[in-house]
Amino acid sequence: MKIGLLSSGAISEYRLQTLKPIFEDNNMSIKLVIVDDRPKKSIKQKIKKNFKRGRGGYMLIMAIKSILFQKKDSASLNIKDFCSDKNIDIIRTVKPYSDITISNIKKYDLDVLILIGGYGIIKPKLLNITKFGVLSYHHGNMRRYRGMPPAFWELYNNEKEIGITVQVLAEGLDCGIPITEKTIKINKKDSYSSIKRNLREISVDMMYTSLKKLSDSNFVPEKITTFGKVYTLPNLRQWLIFSTKLFLRKFL
Repeated sequence: MKIGLLSSGAISEYRLQTLKPIFEDNNMSIKLVIVDDRPKKSIKQKIKKNFKRGRGGYMLIMAIKSILFQKKDSASLNIKDFCSDKNIDIIRTVKPYSDITISNIKKYDLDVLILIGGYGIIKPKLLNITKFGVLSYHHGNMRRYRGMPPAFWELYNNEKEIGITVQVLAEGLDCGIPITEKTIKINKKDSYSSIKRNLREISVDMMYTSLKKLSDSNFVPEKITTFGKVYTLPNLRQWLIFSTKLFLRKFL
């Protein structure tokens, strides 16, 4: 199976872990990385944009927390170094949907693309360029929860479990075809951070499992008939309610 990666300029430690079993399988080969080099919004621009949408308070708190509490798992590897180390070809572009970019990707005759960073919502030109489409993680059950942030709204709504999905992307947000799914239980003493960490740890092997399924000619994925609500970043009031719920649930 010939594989391409859709990436930003850096690859996280989590993404590296999800790719490790692929490199160890002689029947799979990552041939190309297509890097989305379009200019990214600064933290200031993101906060300003979300203030206009009523979510600026939450964004400001998250920005302050990220500065004050640097996480160990936030480490990343420059995508150029990654490709050099693994001897993978790289295409960097500020026009990922241009005829030239699409033509260059087609030359590799890839079987599947894996989204590991950047791009936002993928457009049809990339969705339909390979035999199996574009695979992507969604930390949620698409029948009930689409969008973001991961695990936030499940906890906000007092759910007892959270889904994890690797999907073949379709047009729109989290409305593709699930290839591999898992579920984890939510315990009362779980923190938001511990649940997100559990989601990452339990989902590491899911991308490789999904590739194995797609390579099996007898595998027929089960399509979702009814998708869940699309969630987005909370506003400050919702974040305060969320934080209060997390604090109280430990004692109830």
